[in-house]
Amino acid sequence: MYLTSQDILFFQNRVAYTRDEKAYQKIFFHFHRSLFRFAHHLMKSAELAEEIVSDVMMRVWDLGHKLAAVENLKLYLFTAIKNACLNQLAKKKWEKVEWSDTLENSLIDADENPERQLLFLEIEDKVETAIIGLPPQCQMVFRLIKEEGFSHKEVAAIAEISQNTIETHMRLALKKIRLALNDYLQSGK
Repeated sequence: MYLTSQDILFFQNRVAYTRDEKAYQKIFFHFHRSLFRFAHHLMKSAELAEEIVSDVMMRVWDLGHKLAAVENLKLYLFTAIKNACLNQLAKKKWEKVEWSDTLENSLIDADENPERQLLFLEIEDKVETAIIGLPPQCQMVFRLIKEEGFSHKEVAAIAEISQNTIETHMRLALKKIRLALNDYLQSGK
């Protein structure tokens, strides 16, 4: 179920003032997938990502009346996820975080021919490899803008860096992806 910004504000106020569990569920399910994806990219672990998202969403419930003062819930949630991930990574800085393959990409139409599917998967793999090879902050900026649809200004607020730095990160990310694809296409796969 897609919620408009007005819907989100309505449900946010219902949770803040009346502790409406159904409104909370609508907010939870509306944001869960994108928050999980973001946390998963930062943590490289589905279990840790799910735990962080659950903790952040419980804190939203625990805010009570303070939740009504949050001007942009989406921005608030992504900032909270980023901070929780950074805190978790700081706690576990000496442990190796394992990659998880629980997120499957289902963008390929089963009716397409196998050759096109394979080509699409190879290109997608090259793009993802290029993104993973980016510095962590650059990768986070790219994913927030291109995958989650945030504006440069919103990402600057989440990452607590200037918009000029955001633009620099995006130029770097796009250049590396372009290079990876050029190398792939010129080598003939």
